Amino acid sequence: MPYYSQPDRILTLLEALNNQTVDQLKALAGLLPAGKIPTRKAELVSYVHQHLQGKGLKQIWNQCDRIQQAVVSEVVHSADDRYQEARFVNKYGQKPIWGTGNSYSYNYKPSLLGLLFYTYTMPQDVKAQLKAFVPPPISTQIQSIESLPSTFSSTLQAYDPLTRKRITRAIELPMQSQETEQLARRDLQTVLRLVDLGKVAISDKTFYPTGATLSAISEVLEAGDYYSEWAETQSPGGWKYNYLIGPIKPFAWVMLLQAGKLVELNSKRLSLTKAGQKALTEPAERTLQALWKNWLKTTVLDELRRVDSIKGQTGKGKRSLTAVAGRRSKIVDALKDCSVGQWVKLADFFRYMIAAGYEFAVSRNSESLTLEGYGSLYDANFLILEARYSLAFLFEYVSTLGLIDVAYMHPDDGSFNFQSSQNIDYYYESCLSRYDGLTYFRITPLGAYFLGLSDRYVPTTLPQKQVLRILSNLEVVAVQPLTRADRLFLDAFLQPISDVVWQLEQAKLLDAIAQGRSVDELQKFLTANSSEALPKTVLQFLADLQTRTTSLQSLGSARLIRCTDAALATLIANDSRTKAYCFLADQPKAIAAGQACYLVVPTETETKFRNALKKLGYSLPGLN
Repeated sequence: MPYYSQPDRILTLLEALNNQTVDQLKALAGLLPAGKIPTRKAELVSYVHQHLQGKGLKQIWNQCDRIQQAVVSEVVHSADDRYQEARFVNKYGQKPIWGTGNSYSYNYKPSLLGLLFYTYTMPQDVKAQLKAFVPPPISTQIQSIESLPSTFSSTLQAYDPLTRKRITRAIELPMQSQETEQLARRDLQTVLRLVDLGKVAISDKTFYPTGATLSAISEVLEAGDYYSEWAETQSPGGWKYNYLIGPIKPFAWVMLLQAGKLVELNSKRLSLTKAGQKALTEPAERTLQALWKNWLKTTVLDELRRVDSIKGQTGKGKRSLTAVAGRRSKIVDALKDCSVGQWVKLADFFRYMIAAGYEFAVSRNSESLTLEGYGSLYDANFLILEARYSLAFLFEYVSTLGLIDVAYMHPDDGSFNFQSSQNIDYYYESCLSRYDGLTYFRITPLGAYFLGLSDRYVPTTLPQKQVLRILSNLEVVAVQPLTRADRLFLDAFLQPISDVVWQLEQAKLLDAIAQGRSVDELQKFLTANSSEALPKTVLQFLADLQTRTTSLQSLGSARLIRCTDAALATLIANDSRTKAYCFLADQPKAIAAGQACYLVVPTETETKFRNALKKLGYSLPGLN
């Protein structure tokens, strides 16, 4: 369809008819009830115009078939006067009949729609008349199912060398699924704990996590990464899996924490901010909601960067990329139309996005982007560019935060879900990204609350872990398997004795506390992970340690100044010009005896002290 020549607005039918050729007008006149067709253009214009008024217009509408009537209804009850082919086809599953033959040839015969649309745009006066009797279009629906199939049914086209013909055969592709809501709540705490232990490193240029960090996070996530346990090496379709999928959830957590300002960079390692420290004790759903809101507006990462096969994103193509917040908002708006707790196929979701007007552009000039192994994306459609962006956003961030459950297969199998009219997938032998395997999703109760589909969220109470036994001899014994995050936490505070036993030792704990940890943090951890109350000996040990670690307080660095006698020290310490910047060292015997005394000058007030000292008539040599 030649959209480039499609006008945004045609005010009147007469205007549209006067722009037609005589042959075009004759073809339109031939669609009207039998009568003598004029030959001159002015008369033809008048003839067609008269028949498209009042009852004549309604008669044309009644003669249209069901799909043609749907076209008229969609435009009449839309703010746009133009026929939108992509939206219409994705909603109704077929194109209307506009005519027979080539629209640019002399033998082209328009259908009845040719009387109502001119270059696929309806004149506004015709639209106003039709609105009086044309019913509104059917609402745009998104298909969903209650139960998830165990496999994904697909078809495979292959060449049969015996018959020398292309054959089609049905295949069943294996799927995995993951319920994410409770995982997200637990994984958030685990990753925060890992950051707090100084185990998360990132690049100070890209702010991406290092390979070692991605592996460490994957190991501590409760269910691992999405594909961490994928054992298949060959598809039921007969092809070998060659695509290196790489991390999804571990990468997402690091970027989400940065976007949410729960972490900050400190010598290439992330550490918790005050907000991050608070999140360790806050309800997980509250922190997840804050992360979600921050991600929707963050620019720390364009999810398209995670689609490795699309090149040119950092060169000239970067200037043409649209704002990520606008793209995310379109996907979120479409998610809000989904039924909570119902599985939605991604192919149906994308069809709905287009049909309901939620499509968006990733680039204002897609020609500046290229597809590895194929070439320029100058004519890329929604399923090649925008759908791949959407998959990354949904699979890596929306799912990781627990808003949607997911069902997925290997990306090499998933690429068959997104065949394009350009046959790019036919030329591109592998999948386009690690997210191509996402096949179904389902909005969780947590997602419904975050999306505004539910007024309140009642979290499922996380079962209390009873994995530790705290003994009166100050030993801590693991009675059930521990996560790596829990082990790292215990190793930071306690002295390991064996794989399952740790010892509360004063020296080890003092070192941990000197590095920023606290006795209260340890006590809460031991209490939360033990099925029994802490023994009195342990409570006493911790109380004594709390006293030892809070009895001393660092007030910062200072300069110690010796005065020749107590009178001078007392004068300086009490004079209105200097007393705000120094104080007497506590030495009562020296003061009583009139001996030399010491003044303490905090480093931050040293310059002000020196200036005030001059006004008092004294100077301090060798201060620098």
